Amino acid sequence: MKGQVVRLQRVEKKDDIIKITAGWGSNVKGSWRKDLYTAEIIFMDRLLAVVPFEVGDDFIEGTPGIWFPDKQTTFLQQDDDDNETFEDVMGKLEALIGLGAIKAKVRDHASYIQFLQLRKNKGFKEKDEINVHSVFIGNPGTGKTTVAKMMGKLYKKMGLLSKGHVHEVDRVDLVGEYIGQTAPKVKEAIEKARGGVLFIDEAYALARSNDDSKDFGREVIEILVKEMSNGIGDMAVIVAGYPKEMKHFLDSNPGLKSRFKIFFEFSDYLPQELSQIASYACVEKGVKLTRPAKSKVDEIITEAFRNRDRTFGNARFVYDIIEKGKIQLGLRAMGQEKPHDLNENELSIISKSDIDRIDLKHKKQLPEIPIDKELLQLAMDELDRLIGMKNVKEQIREMVQLVQFFQESGKNVLNNFFLHTVLVGNPGTGKTTIARILTKIYKALGILERGHMVETDRQGLVAGYVGQTAIKTAEKIDESMGGVLFIDEAYSLTSMGNGGHSHGDFGNEAIQTLLKRMEDHRGEFFVFVAGYPDNMEEFLKTNPGLQSRFDKVLKFEDYSPEELVDIAMQMFEDENLKPEDKAKEHLSKYLASIYEYRDKYFGNARTVRSVVTAVIMNHNLRLSMLPKEGRTDTTIKTITFEDVETFKTDKDDFSFSNKKTIGFKSIGGGSPKRG
Repeated sequence: MKGQVVRLQRVEKKDDIIKITAGWGSNVKGSWRKDLYTAEIIFMDRLLAVVPFEVGDDFIEGTPGIWFPDKQTTFLQQDDDDNETFEDVMGKLEALIGLGAIKAKVRDHASYIQFLQLRKNKGFKEKDEINVHSVFIGNPGTGKTTVAKMMGKLYKKMGLLSKGHVHEVDRVDLVGEYIGQTAPKVKEAIEKARGGVLFIDEAYALARSNDDSKDFGREVIEILVKEMSNGIGDMAVIVAGYPKEMKHFLDSNPGLKSRFKIFFEFSDYLPQELSQIASYACVEKGVKLTRPAKSKVDEIITEAFRNRDRTFGNARFVYDIIEKGKIQLGLRAMGQEKPHDLNENELSIISKSDIDRIDLKHKKQLPEIPIDKELLQLAMDELDRLIGMKNVKEQIREMVQLVQFFQESGKNVLNNFFLHTVLVGNPGTGKTTIARILTKIYKALGILERGHMVETDRQGLVAGYVGQTAIKTAEKIDESMGGVLFIDEAYSLTSMGNGGHSHGDFGNEAIQTLLKRMEDHRGEFFVFVAGYPDNMEEFLKTNPGLQSRFDKVLKFEDYSPEELVDIAMQMFEDENLKPEDKAKEHLSKYLASIYEYRDKYFGNARTVRSVVTAVIMNHNLRLSMLPKEGRTDTTIKTITFEDVETFKTDKDDFSFSNKKTIGFKSIGGGSPKRG
């Protein structure tokens, strides 16, 4: 006995094959002496099989002979694939449901390789080696992994690969957590795939944005490019993922484009093909569907196909339906008085009632919260105290009346309104303030469970690369559950943000995640998006789902000069200050002037806040120069003309006493420039 390994593994009665992986010893040269050995398989103290092997200098690949003590025989395991011909493998590919374009392209690809091999045998010299690396583009469940396995077998039959197996990996299997860990992981994956196919699913996750040079995913790509260019060969690399993301992946390294020249586009299965897959899944799972059950399954498939997005599971979705139907059959059978007396048909036939009980979209029951009249009154009073916003206030009052009517009538509010809201307006027009008040109103009406507001922007939703954006967005959504997710400058999530600068496709992934969660968790949280008019119009046009989800739009107009003065007076009052008449008159003229010459960058209430802050600073400086006895209660609380006279009403000299420009200022006698 040199050593032993014990494995405890659950074995189900239904299992035809049990796979157990175990190892002992070391792969370091010299740790095993040259000799004859046996590996003995013992189960429940019973010797099942003995596998002889030899340790020497040479390595011979193959399947060893196995001795079975109970049969007193030696059995040499035969690989079934070895008996298959090229046409056998192609026949299996042709037998797959759907994938018409893929089958044709695979056969054309194989024929061209055979043509190149024929030329080689005839003495032709090719400048480039036969390219076996390819890109698979398509949504989940479209057969990419299945076809990759076929490709491996085809390449083996054509003599391009020695084994033809598929080693499947993703970013987690290749990228290390710290410096120096990535290269060994990639090289190990390459060696495991040697002789076959290295299949990298969601390969785009290896390539972050072009300006991120610190990501270890780039190291993976560099090692792969080197292996495909100068490696020892006997390996095909297949990378898979969504179309846009894969384009970004290939653009991330010039060497990738030169190595991947074969593209296979996997379209979503058609409803009739998915129906065939459902029948095939039934055979695999040992169940049958009644005609009404099959019709119901086809209805579910058609509806899901119509509403699909790029996360649609295709064949996986169909297999999931059949699995859930089988579970419902099992629950119904075990609910019988004597389940052990049921016959074969009763244990294998799925009825329509079983399919009807499948919960494809589990909807959380929302709590019934009574209207908090005191909180509602406080929120409405806060709304009324705001200056201006006549149209916005009117819309909110109408909405409150309508919601109260629906609740008093016993109607479901959330099935009649989305209550997701777009807030459109220039800077400083009160969008965030209204969003907070609206959140309180929804809480008071019992529409929101918690009634809090989570404020975020593009940076809070979008990560460095596609694989993490959905996770980051989902975390923000989870944080806002029971309340409101407020996204400021939401237009920056689209591919072209403010100023026309490209943000890549990461923001679009955040939008897709957001739309799905808004539908899946309808009524559990609301989304408020805010931004400037032109930008928000473009934002809503970028995705048809956005306009349909946001059924409420609040438009915020610029404050009038009179409203700007009222806001300034309110701010002074909050600081326990009061301008004298002459000072108020001068400020009114100044605010009217900057309003007249405003552009789309005009800050409205923010500009007023800046003016008031500068006036208070002037006021404090003036008081600091007075002797202590001169600082009476009246002088401390009064804003004089001296505090505001630095604000000129001439459009060529809109400036603060501290020289911070807020409007237009003439520079060097030339044309006015925006500050």
